[in-house]
Amino acid sequence: MTLDQLKSLQAIVEGGSLRAASQSLNRTPPTISVAIKNLEDELGLQIFNRDQYRNTLTHQGKKLYEKAKLVLAQAQSFKHLATQLAAGEETEVGIAFTSAIPVAPIIRTIRQCKEEYPGTRLEVYSENGMGPMDLLESGQASIVIIPWMQNNDKLESIHFLNMRFKSVIAAHSPLLETYKGQEAVPKAIMKNHPQVIISSGKPSSKSYGILEGGDQWRVNDYQTKKEIIMQGMGWGSLPEHLIEKEIEQGLLVPIKVEGDPEMPNIELRVVRKEGEAVGPVAQKLWRLFEAQSDKRE
Repeated sequence: MTLDQLKSLQAIVEGGSLRAASQSLNRTPPTISVAIKNLEDELGLQIFNRDQYRNTLTHQGKKLYEKAKLVLAQAQSFKHLATQLAAGEETEVGIAFTSAIPVAPIIRTIRQCKEEYPGTRLEVYSENGMGPMDLLESGQASIVIIPWMQNNDKLESIHFLNMRFKSVIAAHSPLLETYKGQEAVPKAIMKNHPQVIISSGKPSSKSYGILEGGDQWRVNDYQTKKEIIMQGMGWGSLPEHLIEKEIEQGLLVPIKVEGDPEMPNIELRVVRKEGEAVGPVAQKLWRLFEAQSDKRE
């Protein structure tokens, strides 16, 4: 059994015909046909039904095809790893993170990696929401730090930190004086006061913490959002680490809207693609984040 035989099997199934497989592999149909026949003889079973116009997989053939895809994927991963090892350190490694999170611990980890691998350029991206995942999918980033919503067997992750958001308004807002001492401000009233929200520029069916039907400011970064709220031009939720000092100084005041539940802790995790071969620098960066996670736990 050879990889060429497995590639022929995959090409026929995914191309839909011997002719399509011939074109994708740049080989003659007889050559591919012989490769499959030799594979069947070696395994002692029939992979394709040949009593129809198009070759279709037998029951055993379907199981072998699924296994063949795994073997070919592993072979490609092996080749990729060998190429990286032969080339040595990566020329660049990308890391992306959700813009709301504390940056200092990320930069400290990146600095440790840079000290050991000064020849590798580290590309650092701050993106809104789940934007870092786009960079991971495109290969622009090898590691991302994102809010962890659900398990995904295509991703490997480690705990980074927990973060909480808090809704705030400027201390000099007349709204506070009107509803001083009350547990929550009615939604009908809050709809008349602009809510400052982060917009990624992408359509989304999810609108966490957004007061529907109310007036809104839309911005694309948290510093702008914070400044608008500080200026008394609106209200909104911000990461607690960005507003601790302002709350202590009495410049911002936490505010609760009628009916809104307490904001939960959001777990942030360091994420990479499961099983993807990486070079020594990306691997070192991962191990550093892993060590940080072990210390916090």
